[in-house]
Amino acid sequence: MSTTLSDKACKAIIIRVARKLNVEGRLITTRLMSEEDKNDMRAGLLPIEALETHVKVWIENGLCDYAHGKTIPLKQEAIEALI
Repeated sequence: MSTTLSDKACKAIIIRVARKLNVEGRLITTRLMSEEDKNDMRAGLLPIEALETHVKVWIENGLCDYAHGKTIPLKQEAIEALI
């Protein structure tokens, strides 16, 4: 059974996962999670363990901007912006 979560509760979970995995929480919400993902989390359909696993894989793949359909790693994106 799922439980609806407030935005404040979701933010606290994201911050906790971000600190645990040493990544900025803002990057999780802007580069990894789509609006659908955020709505699923609010609806209680995204277990914390699943979020943590997704964040780990996302970090291993270079912090791509999956939320906007981009697959270029963050470091490469930053280098290309300088060129």
